[in-house]
Amino acid sequence: MRPRAIDLFAGPGGLSLGLKEAGFDIIAAVEYDKDAGKTYEHNIGAHTKIKDLTKYKPQKLEKELIKSGVWVKGDDLDLIAGGPPCPGFSLIGRSKMYGTAKLKDKKLKKEVHRFIAHPKNRLFREFVNYVKHFTPKYFIMENVEGMTSYELNEEPIVEVIKRSFGENYNVDSEVLDASEFGVPQQRRRIIFIGTRSDMVLAEYPYSDEITKISALEAVRDLWNIDPTEGDAEVNVPTASPKSKGAGFRKIMNDWPCTRPDGSTVNGSETKYNHWTRKTNARDKVIFPLLKSGAGHYSSKDITIPSSKPRTIYGDVYPGMWESHLKPGFDKANLKVSRKRKRDYVESADTKWVMYPNSSFKDKMRRIRWDKPAPTIVAHLSKDGYMFIHPVHQRTITVREAARFQSFPDSFVFQGSMTSQFRQVGNAVPPLLAEKLGKCIINALSESAKKTN
Repeated sequence: MRPRAIDLFAGPGGLSLGLKEAGFDIIAAVEYDKDAGKTYEHNIGAHTKIKDLTKYKPQKLEKELIKSGVWVKGDDLDLIAGGPPCPGFSLIGRSKMYGTAKLKDKKLKKEVHRFIAHPKNRLFREFVNYVKHFTPKYFIMENVEGMTSYELNEEPIVEVIKRSFGENYNVDSEVLDASEFGVPQQRRRIIFIGTRSDMVLAEYPYSDEITKISALEAVRDLWNIDPTEGDAEVNVPTASPKSKGAGFRKIMNDWPCTRPDGSTVNGSETKYNHWTRKTNARDKVIFPLLKSGAGHYSSKDITIPSSKPRTIYGDVYPGMWESHLKPGFDKANLKVSRKRKRDYVESADTKWVMYPNSSFKDKMRRIRWDKPAPTIVAHLSKDGYMFIHPVHQRTITVREAARFQSFPDSFVFQGSMTSQFRQVGNAVPPLLAEKLGKCIINALSESAKKTN
């Protein structure tokens, strides 16, 4: 029998998809967002529960699992995984909000740490409650890297989190960069792995920077499938069919997903979710001025390499016009002017005000195509200015963002474009999840050998 897992704060299913590929059966997944829950069900299975974990207690889930026949009272669960949102992390050390928070732990009959007690971290406590109820052999918890830099009363928050799971678990933490595990994206996250005291310690996956895949390699086959009108095709430099990029694209095409009717599908000629926002009149003027930051390629059809720092919205300096324009771009009707310490770009009869370079250094950013993509974030649901396509004069599509997260082509996101961007940005990259899952599988195997 395959080892069994429960996915909490499951989102669209990035973590579950990777764990499933590693060899787990996901018997339940709990997610609050309805669109994300529909995406999960469409691609992975109908075992998803669209519930609020603050109200959906582990005892309730256990009863439903027993009723459905996938669980027997007293069974030993192999894994609980998830990434509980902890918005309070961004406030630690910046306010006194934690100074007044108190909470009585009814079981231990004592006050718990103020970080754990604070209402904004309630979802984290629910993850702990599920672990304490089901007592899985292992657990995986993913969260933002930023928590590693915070302390409360001279105690690192990471240590507070580890201690909250109790003496029955040995908890390790490590910051992993997804780009070192086959994901074409620089995404650093802290991963907690908890090992029950009677099990062999689970190790972290081996990190290998040689496997890094560039943004170009990730979406090479999407390069000329442009959802906007009037954008010319681009000649992409040739690459070996045996390259690491080719291997990644094959995984994206071949990785199967399960439909609600039980059928299994893999890649398709149709590239679903390949849509993005229209480029407005202002951005049509600004976007061609932003360089990719390309390095080792020199194809004039993609960009002009430059030794200057990346150009940003409002970063106007001598030589910008010549060194950053794409070949053939008509700048005859463009000019820069300055009034009251603000820069302007003029095109025909329209004048576009530009953000001050000193205050808005990251207002607009074109993705470098010679390196892994920057961290895909949920803010894509608001705008895509931090993710301008390496070549085309538009922001990236949902499909391209999903590729950078290592979601396979057969994975179809549900809901509006805004919702789809948010789902992609909040997800755990499936390829990283698969690597973590295999580490747990190995630990389970070693534990079984030890027992026998």
